[in-house]
Amino acid sequence: MPLQGVLNTWYGFILMNFFTCFIYSMGISSWVLTPVTEPVKLASITANIALAAAGTATAANLNIFTEATIYCTYMWWGGIACTLPLVVMLAFSKSKRLKSLGRACAAPAVFNINEPVIFGCVAWNPVMMLPMWIIGIVAPAITWIGTKVIPFAPLNTIQFDLWYCPFGISTWLATQSFAAVILALIVLAACTVIWYPFFKAYEKQCLEEEANNG
Repeated sequence: MPLQGVLNTWYGFILMNFFTCFIYSMGISSWVLTPVTEPVKLASITANIALAAAGTATAANLNIFTEATIYCTYMWWGGIACTLPLVVMLAFSKSKRLKSLGRACAAPAVFNINEPVIFGCVAWNPVMMLPMWIIGIVAPAITWIGTKVIPFAPLNTIQFDLWYCPFGISTWLATQSFAAVILALIVLAACTVIWYPFFKAYEKQCLEEEANNG
């Protein structure tokens, strides 16, 4: 219960998502955190369902730290750290190597599987690790503001854990709310803006290497 209380605060929610991105950027899968986070997610969504059934659900008393909120509704388009826009950028890169990587990662990215792109160009790459850390703060912050502070979009009161369902579709299924889809698109747009300049810097490095290697 103490951990559930912390992770459902704004600072706990942001810190845990940042930490997930941080360790993943070093090649450590977020699955190692499952024994700690999964009990909290299950307890949180169970409480949300009970509040919704009782007709007493409000933005103030609903929990945000659920599997659906993080992996299915608002934040991780294409996988942890919202890597779908990065995969699209790679697929249309001027660098032959990056273009090949992006196109190979495209199909998995649609289903939120991003190990190929993380281990292909992000992990232990200082240029690409930094935007991943920034997104680990920005994406949950936008989600918190859009669901708890304003609130513009609803928090999840449906048990929906199909994280491999394509985003947008999963957002609707998990909330049945057009406002939720809009908030998810805002998160996607913000993450795209964050990835872009770092991708261009990395692309420039790769183009120079390809030119030097003939």
